[in-house]
Amino acid sequence: MRLTENVKTVMRDAMVGASTDFATATKGVNMAKYAKCRILLFITTTGAVGDTVVTLKQGTTTTVSTALAFTEYWKCENINGDTAADDALTKVSATTLTTAGATSATSLYIFEIRADMLDTATFASENQYVRCNVATGANKANISHLAMVYELYEPRYARGAESMPSVNT
Repeated sequence: MRLTENVKTVMRDAMVGASTDFATATKGVNMAKYAKCRILLFITTTGAVGDTVVTLKQGTTTTVSTALAFTEYWKCENINGDTAADDALTKVSATTLTTAGATSATSLYIFEIRADMLDTATFASENQYVRCNVATGANKANISHLAMVYELYEPRYARGAESMPSVNT
C-alpha cells in the first residue's frame, strides 16, 4: 500500500520569503472526513529568530480562530547538512512554541492533531477545521523561507489517492 493512497497532502499556505507576513487566518483544513492531521512547519532563518510564535487553531469554518490546546510537538532546529543531527526529531512536552532555531539553518516543527482533540461540546458549532498559526513578529526579516504542509490521514469513508476526501468542504 502506498502512502499517497492513505494520506491527503495539502500545502494550504504557499512558501513565503523574507519580510513577508504569513497570513493563515482563512486557511484551515477540514478534518470532518479524517481522524488525524499532521502539520509540518518549515522555517529557514538568516538571523536570530526568537519571537516567532506558533499556535494551533480550531473552528467551524475555514476562518479558524479558536485556540486548540496541544501538549506536545516534535522538532529538529538545526537542519543544514546531511549529518545524523539533521534528521533527528526531539519530542517536546509543551503547550506553547516560540521558535528558536539556529541562525542560517532550517527548523522543522511537527504537530499531530487527533479529531477528538477538537471542541465539539457546543451544539451547532462543532469544530472540524484546524490550522497552524504563525505570528512572525519583529524579527520576520530574519526568516528567509517559511512553509507549511498538512497531512490528513485515517480517512473515515474513502480510500485511494483518486478518491481521498477533500479538505475544502
